[in-house]
Amino acid sequence: MTRQEWIVLAIAFIFTVLASLNVAMETALQHMSHSKAEELAADGKTAHQRVLDMVADPAPFINTAMLVRVISEVTATALVALLIFGHFDLPWQQVLVVVAIMVLVDFLAWGVAARTLGRQHDTAICTFWSRSWGVLAHVLGPIAALLILIGNALTPGKGYADGPFTSEAELREMVDYAEASDLIEAGEREMIHSVFE
Repeated sequence: MTRQEWIVLAIAFIFTVLASLNVAMETALQHMSHSKAEELAADGKTAHQRVLDMVADPAPFINTAMLVRVISEVTATALVALLIFGHFDLPWQQVLVVVAIMVLVDFLAWGVAARTLGRQHDTAICTFWSRSWGVLAHVLGPIAALLILIGNALTPGKGYADGPFTSEAELREMVDYAEASDLIEAGEREMIHSVFE
């Protein structure tokens, strides 16, 4: 490989890591319950208050992380394709190799590893990235909101202003509410929560 190809590979790797980070951030925020965020914020730390604010209104943060993730995934894929196309002559070989590589990257790095880390370390990830995530949501939020509006306009039926992304945290809160309202028993609540673990 040439020096330029190594540079392209390094940039593709950086975008792969950036995509993984955003998947982990999405997963961490979706996994974080409101009650857990309230417990964190009780210590008065600014970062923990930011986490509580994020959990209270997750849509801008989820949408921004998703936008950055998609940009990173597409860029990494395009750069890998650029590298592969230079080493294979036949189009079917080029496509097959790029698809094989990116399916592995997508499943392992962007799927299993990033989501596992996001669930295992939801508190640490949300706390550590809360400031920069807030800045990103402020800067890129309008772009994500515009893309959601376009998506809603193109989709039949009623759209969702914040996007169609229901978070695990919302589901957990519904289960907690059902127990508090005596619609389900504590054991049933624990059983349902265990599905998410």
